[in-house]
Formats: sequence, structure tokens, C-alpha cells
Amino acid sequence: MLRSPVLLLLSLVSFVCTAVALFNDDAFVIDWHKPAIGSLTPSRLLLSPTSLTALSDSAILAAIDPLSGDFLWRHSLTHSAIAQDAVLTRLDDSSVLVAAASPTDPAITHIAVFVELNGGLLWESNLAIGAPISVTVGSRDAFVLASDGVLVRLRHLSGRLSWQYQLPTGYSPVAASYVESLSAIAIVVRSQQSGLGYITVDINSGESTSDFIRLDTLPAAVGVTVVSSDLLAWTLPAAPDSIKLGSLFDGSSKGVISASKSYSSYELSAHGNTLTATFVSSDGKSGWVQVYKLNPSLELIKTSEVSATASIYASSGSDELFEFQDATFGGFSLSDPLVRLFGPTDVEDLPSLSSIEFVKCSSSACLVGDIYSEYTYVNSTGKVWARDESTVGATASLFVDLEEEGEESAIGDVLFEEHASPVEAYVHRLSRHIRALNDLPAYLVSFVKRFISGNYDAAPETYSGSVTIGDTFGFRKLIILATPRGGLRALDTANGGARVWKVDNVLSGEPIVGLALEDRGAAGKSIKVIGSFGKVATVSVTGTVVEISKLDRLGLGDKIEKIVSLPPAGEDEQETLAVWTAHGEFLVVGTEPSKPLFLSKVVDNTVKGYIYEKGSVTETYTFSLPTANYKISSVSARDPKDVSVSIGRVLGDRSVLYKYLNPHLLAVTAVDPSTSSAAVFLLDSASGRLLYSGFHDGEVVDTDAGVKVVMGENWVVYSYWSEKVARGEKLVVLDLYESDIKDERWSKSLGNFSSFVNTPAPYVQSQAYLFPNHITTLAVTRSRFGITNRDIIAALDTNMIVELPKRLLDARRPVNRDPSNEEKEEGLMRYEPLIIDDRRSVISHVRQVIGTQVVECAPALLESTVLVFSHGVDLFFTRVTPSQPFDVLSKSFNKGQLVTTILALGVGVRLVGPMVRRKQIKARWGSS
Repeated sequence: MLRSPVLLLLSLVSFVCTAVALFNDDAFVIDWHKPAIGSLTPSRLLLSPTSLTALSDSAILAAIDPLSGDFLWRHSLTHSAIAQDAVLTRLDDSSVLVAAASPTDPAITHIAVFVELNGGLLWESNLAIGAPISVTVGSRDAFVLASDGVLVRLRHLSGRLSWQYQLPTGYSPVAASYVESLSAIAIVVRSQQSGLGYITVDINSGESTSDFIRLDTLPAAVGVTVVSSDLLAWTLPAAPDSIKLGSLFDGSSKGVISASKSYSSYELSAHGNTLTATFVSSDGKSGWVQVYKLNPSLELIKTSEVSATASIYASSGSDELFEFQDATFGGFSLSDPLVRLFGPTDVEDLPSLSSIEFVKCSSSACLVGDIYSEYTYVNSTGKVWARDESTVGATASLFVDLEEEGEESAIGDVLFEEHASPVEAYVHRLSRHIRALNDLPAYLVSFVKRFISGNYDAAPETYSGSVTIGDTFGFRKLIILATPRGGLRALDTANGGARVWKVDNVLSGEPIVGLALEDRGAAGKSIKVIGSFGKVATVSVTGTVVEISKLDRLGLGDKIEKIVSLPPAGEDEQETLAVWTAHGEFLVVGTEPSKPLFLSKVVDNTVKGYIYEKGSVTETYTFSLPTANYKISSVSARDPKDVSVSIGRVLGDRSVLYKYLNPHLLAVTAVDPSTSSAAVFLLDSASGRLLYSGFHDGEVVDTDAGVKVVMGENWVVYSYWSEKVARGEKLVVLDLYESDIKDERWSKSLGNFSSFVNTPAPYVQSQAYLFPNHITTLAVTRSRFGITNRDIIAALDTNMIVELPKRLLDARRPVNRDPSNEEKEEGLMRYEPLIIDDRRSVISHVRQVIGTQVVECAPALLESTVLVFSHGVDLFFTRVTPSQPFDVLSKSFNKGQLVTTILALGVGVRLVGPMVRRKQIKARWGSS
């Protein structure tokens, strides 16, 4: 039995700390991944009651679980298929076939068959027959019709070519359909002399079994659709609201289906002896759906229409395709009697008819796609799941810092006390402190919880009530993404990338060029959204559109190409937000800067310099590449927000190499396709002076992939793929110093640095490294105060994201020898040309991050931590610590032992204190 309260406290602390001694690894805890595929098209979507397979507009083939909406598997086909020239169909009950034009040669059709359950590749083939037009399946084999008028038969097990048929001259291929009753393939063709019709080909011999059979006298048919094995549908430009039907069995006309008004899309489907025609129309503001059910003689069985605010509701089983839900009178179906399954309150969060783009149905479920690339899956039980694919191919992204809890009210209190009288300020502060005491118990409980768990990076409890409150260490931010279809999405970095808010059609149909953060003083922060035709929207961090304006100085027919955010020209000024237009105009958005601005821009394969002063821009120089064969590949400038905490690099002998810190440094890379070579140029973007140039001739550079480049404080890193000497990705680092002589600093004698003074060129140390994987994107980390080391973040073609320490890419690493003791003090290692593919450097872990196009880094409030976000197809977020987490205790730190030690020392001092005092008293009496 414990007799001492102190011992009881020690036991409780020890027990609690033992319970929380083990923590999960940071992987899948501090990071998140949102897989995506992109916008969907009904013609490349296979939907059945048990499966959903799609080839997206981003050339990603994927199978989606109909129950959860998660991906079962994904394959990126960007290197082998052009999605817009592709056909997707089922080869049999267990496999799907994709036929697509090759990106390298559109005259070649790439055909691949995958297992629908797990995505395994069964076989693939490449045929020089032109782009695929139609694929049909008969006798389990695949028949591919291509733009060159060629029909081929491929064996379903191996993809082996059985036979090939060439259309006669004068006929243009449109579609192909297997007609089982004829044991033939009907090739739908157009002819200027004969109109629209078809030719049949025997599936066994590959020989024509009929001459041209006419379906329509006009060849200008559009929207040709094979509805079933022997039924064809098409429309004519002269009557776009009518669908004509014809039989591929005997060439007879089956009639016409006419919508009552203009539609944006339609879907025909045959179920048994019933044909269903669904017409959809939406413009983002209003919409309607019309459904017609017809018998084999095309006699109308049932029709219905839903319009205005109604929403697609659910499928109603194999007999009926779907039902609708209206906010006024509930649900109804096309069958009698009228069915009401849910009330008006259940229509929340269902897709509105005003934005529906298509409705694709199977016998028991429907996939509803809207014009903003959001997709909802519904069945007879209601809404099953929804997917937001709008962020694929985002045109711009932005990190938004959030305020700390109570920061806004604290700032208001401080401002009041600064301007109030001393008595009022004292009373106000005293009352503020008394009010703060009310929160003391909750604060102590929260502190104890966080101390025991070590979870200081969690968002505060008030998060659920506010989207603008951050966490203690600044790990929680908002990521704003501009979608390709003109919307905004705000994601929460601390909550698995959950969508906080969205705004669709921000600029009324105008594409978004870029985003910028604006500090509006007392009104708080806001987001500037700039459109390609001059519209500018101000959106609050809570997702409210505050105002929409337009750039008055934008010329007629001109459009915005790029936005520019420049650092403040003075201490009391904000960042300058401006835009470049297609006609070469430079327009400032907001307040004019008080000082001249030096600008640069790539124009017609040259770099042009400009000066902006008093509302006008003047060209100052033009930098041209050495030969006309060189093409600019990439351009990089130093981040104006990047901070340098040291002006030099201290060497092992305590001498200093002073860094070349030119704020106008610009790196330009170029490729020469004629010689497969690459080059890099370092310019002063203010004066146009060439500071350094380097050429890579004879290396057989992949000029199609180009050169990627990033810039740090006094260094440049660029990469390119080389096929010669050592095949792989070459990483080249350029370290810039004021002089190669130690302790020499010429900039000190000049006072303020000026680009227009004839200063010495920088001393450049360079070194090359070999990386085994293809790099697609480069970025550099940036911490809050610039103390933390800068690392390189690279996205690879293997769908991984890696972190490469800059000290690994050091140009001063000793070659062919071990480092000396002085060099070891600098942290230098012996030069090894090969950078090993170390899985420990993969910050995306086992995740497959597909299609990364942009990697952005932002600092946290902790100096040691940098936030990394990538987008393209997938979204990925994580935190990295290039210099290790030196300013925060790890989660594995033994806090229980620390508390125990402190308490034990306290008890020891308490017990030993009287003994020491008695000894001191006795010593004094003895010495007196």
C-alpha cells in the first residue's frame, strides 16, 4: 500500500506514460493522398450492376468499387494512349479492352486488354492502321475499326491478328457492330455519292458479304451510336433535336425520336424489348431531363420530364432506369403508380439538374456527372457515393496561413489599449485577464492531454466551428486549388485533405489563370482569383465571393497569360500583384508600386527584360539563345520569400566563401532537338547580363522531356535525361560564390548591390550526378526563417516523390579521394556520381502518386518543418524536416521519465535540505 501522496503521483504518471509510450509511424499520419483519374466521358465508361470501369480524359484507366467509390486499380496510359482518340469496351465478362491512338504516332493504334477485377495486363498490340474509331466484340474476339478504313480481327486470348479487311475507296469509316444473326461485322460508312450506310464483312473469312446498304441519303450524319447489335442511331445537322434509327439487319428505317426542346446530350439504351432515350440539358443555371420509353416498333410507352430545381435521385431496378427527386413533391418514377420513397429533405447534396452533364445507367444503378467534374453514383437505395475529380489538372494552387486560436480578438484588444487612455487601457486589460481566467481550467486540461500524448500539432477543438483557426505549430493550412472548369476547392491539410468549401463558376465561365493572397487589413486575408479575360474576384478564406471586378486596361481581344507577384517595394507596402497579357501588356492589380519594378519574360524563344514605372512598361534588353535550333525549356528565379540567414559558407579552416546572393538571378535552360543537346544560362534579369553558360553536347538528351530547373539562395540544380555515357537522369548543381578566394567579398566594398554596376562574374562550382529514375518535376523546400537546410523535392515517372538533401548534391565534394578533416567538418563526403535509389528518401512511401505536375513547398511555424504539396492528377501532402525536428520533441520522447526525474529531484532536495542546513549550523558553531 502506498503511504505517500508523492509516491502515488509518481505511480500514476508512470502508468499513464507507459500507456502512451508507443506511437504510429509518421507515414500515413502526417501525410495524405487523394487518388484521382479526371473528367469522365460516357462513351468511355462501362457501367454494370457489379462493376464500373472508365478511361478518363487524362488517359487513366481505372476500376471503381460500386459499393464504396474507391479505386480497385488504376493504370496511367499517358505514354501509350491519347484519351480523346480511344475506345473502351468489354471483351468478355472478366476483361476490358482499350484501343487508342499512340501519343508518339497517331497513325498507330495501341490495343491492350486488362483483367477487370485486378487490372492485370493480359495482352497488348500495336497496329499501324490509323486511330481507332470503333471496337466491337463477336465470337469472343475483338474487331477494331480504324481511321484508315481498316477492320482487323484479334484473338481474345492472345491478341494475334486473324485477318485484316480494307474498305473500298470512297467510303469513310464511322462505326462497327457485330450482327450475330448474320455472323458478320457491319461497318457503318459515309459516302458523298451514296450517303450513310453499311457494308457487312464475314467474321470467319474477313471477306465482304454485301455491297453498300443505304441507311440515309445524307452522308453528313453526326453522333452515330450503335445502340444494340442491330440498331443504329444518328442525328443530322439540319435537325439536331431528332434522333434517327436504322436496322443493321436489313437496312430498314426504324423511325425518329424527337425531343421537345434542344438538349445538350442524350443516352440510348436497350433493355430486352424496351428502348429508353434520355435527353439531358443544363447550362449551370437551369436544366431538365426528358425520358422516353419505346417498344420494338418505336411506339411511345411512357414519357416524363423533370426540370428546374429537381435532382437525379435513384435507379429503380431492372425494370426502370431511374427515378427523380424534386424539392416540391418528392420522388417519382416512369412506372405507375407514382412512387415516393423519400421526402423533400432528402434531396440535399444530390446533383442539381442545372449542372448535370450526363446520366449513364445500368439496369440497377446510374452514374450522374455534372459540368464541374463531380460524379454521383445512385441506386435504388439512394445516393451511394460521390467523387470530386475537379482538381485534376488544377490551373493554380495557393497555401493560406490560418490564424492562431484567439489571434483576431487578441489583436483587437491590443489595438484598443494602444489608442485608449491609460485608465481605460488598464481597466480593459484587467477585465481581459479576468475573462481569461474562465478558460484556465479548460486550458490546463488541454495542456495535460497534449503533454501526455505529445500531440501538439493537432487542430484546436474549435476547428469544427471555424475554418480559419490553425494549430500550434502551423501545420494546418488551407490549400486553394483552381479547377480547370473555373471553380475553387479549399482543402484542409490537417484533416486528410478534406474539402472545407467549394465555389463553382467563380468568374461566370471564365478560366482561372492564377491565385494570389491579399492582406485586407482589418477585413482579414482574402484570395484574388484572376481570369484569362480580365475578371478579378475577391474570395474570403471562408469561401465567400466578396466582389468581382474587371481590369479596365485590358485591350480588346487581349487575354491574360500569367500573373506575377513581386515583393513589396517599400516597408509600408504590400506585395505587388500584376499580370502579363498575350499582347505584352503589364497591368498592376490593385495599388501601384512606389518604386520601379524590373521584370523579365520569355517572348518568342528569347528572354526580354522590362522596367515598369509610373504605369508604363519599357523594354530594356533581349537575350537570344546561341543558335536558332535551341528552344527554351524552362526558366527559374529565386523565390522572393526565401530568406538567407548567412552571407557565406564557413569552411573547415574557419575561412569563408561568400555566397553570390543576387535577387535578380535567373536560370534559363534550353534544348537543341537537332543535336539532342542541352544548355543552361544564368542571367541578371534586371540588366540582361550573361553571368554563366554551360553546354551539354554529345549526351543524347531527351529533348521531348526537356530540362527541369530549380534555384535556391546561391545555387541552381537542373536535370535532364541522357542516353549516352551512363544512361539515366543527370542532376547538375551550380554553386555560386562571389570569389574563389577565401574571405574575399567584393560586394561589401560596393555597398548596396546593383545589377547595373560592372561587378565581377560569380565564381561557379559545378558537379554532375546520375539518378536512375526519370525526374518529371523539381522543387526546393523553404523554411520560415531560412535556418533549416534546403532540400530538393523531385517527382519521378515511377509515381513516387523523393527528397534529395542539397548537401548530397554539393559541388565541393572531393573527387577520387576521401575528405580531409577540415572537409569533414563542413559535412562533405567523397564524391560518388551515382545517387542510389534509396527507398528511405521516398516521402510518398508506398503510395502511387500519379501524374504529378506541380510540387509546392510552404513553411510551418516550426523552423524545422516544411509542408510539401503536389498536384496534377493525384493530390499528395506531407511534412518534411530537412535538418531533423530540432525545435520539437519527438513523440517517442520519454516524458514520464522526465517528470519522474524532476519529482524525484524535488523530493531529494526536500529531504536533503534540512540535513545540509543542520550541517552548516554545526560547522559555524564549531568555528566560532
